[in-house]
Amino acid sequence: MKVLELKKFGNILNSRSFGREAVLRVRQIINGEKDTLEDLVLDFHDVEIVTPSFADEFIKGLKEQYPYKQIKIQGTENNQVLKDVLRLITR
Repeated sequence: MKVLELKKFGNILNSRSFGREAVLRVRQIINGEKDTLEDLVLDFHDVEIVTPSFADEFIKGLKEQYPYKQIKIQGTENNQVLKDVLRLITR
């Protein structure tokens, strides 16, 4: 399992182009791993804002790049807006 801390990308995650860029950065991180990863955990602790366009581009991009990996989300407990945006995108 690989935990990706999204706060490393910033506390405001917006725009499709930034979502595409984030997918490329994640690819660099994951492709450098030697072991096979079964799950990706997206940790949104300390992220204040995620726009639907970023979330759509980022999550769908990860699913296209890694269709065999299960993507889990954590760190949204204290941010209802963040929970709502991610719930819409991951349905």
